Amino acid sequence: MSSPSRRKMLAAQETIANRIVELAKRKDMTVYQTVNDILEQALRVEELGMSLSQVVDERWMLERAKETGFTFTIEQLLYRIVEEAYDENSEQSAKVWREIGHWYGKLYQAKHEEPIDAFREALELFTLGTSEYTLDVSNRELGFSLIGEKLSIGYLEQFSIFVEELFLVLGYKIKDKEIKSGIIKMELSQ
Repeated sequence: MSSPSRRKMLAAQETIANRIVELAKRKDMTVYQTVNDILEQALRVEELGMSLSQVVDERWMLERAKETGFTFTIEQLLYRIVEEAYDENSEQSAKVWREIGHWYGKLYQAKHEEPIDAFREALELFTLGTSEYTLDVSNRELGFSLIGEKLSIGYLEQFSIFVEELFLVLGYKIKDKEIKSGIIKMELSQ
């Protein structure tokens, strides 16, 4: 015969307790079930060595990626395919990257009060792998860099065209651009 479930009391701020009551109603569950479900999931996350805020932030990034039309793929596969397209016909490949950069520039301009901040969010998604970026804006100047040991020259050339076109739509023109193994550095101004 199994022992009956024992209960312990937990305290919560009134506003949080009220939100849990509302959540329970929406889910057609008891408050007891809802609290236990929340605590069970929180413990699972902690046992995985993660924090709830980390899980929520990563889930948010996935949702933003879907909304923006991004898709996930194998990192090395992407770089190799882009490199082959670049080697095969660099002009046609550049044309495609420029068109996409233009489209995303228009998208950020139309849907966001601060389009550069929207692009900064997108860069979090672009750099989910092993690369890192910087995007500094001051006065009418903008600095952008992308660094990643796996990034091929062909990929960097094409991605720089995308970024340059996106910023052109947002009113910035290229002043200086440097591309070398694993690195893009760009300086732009309005």
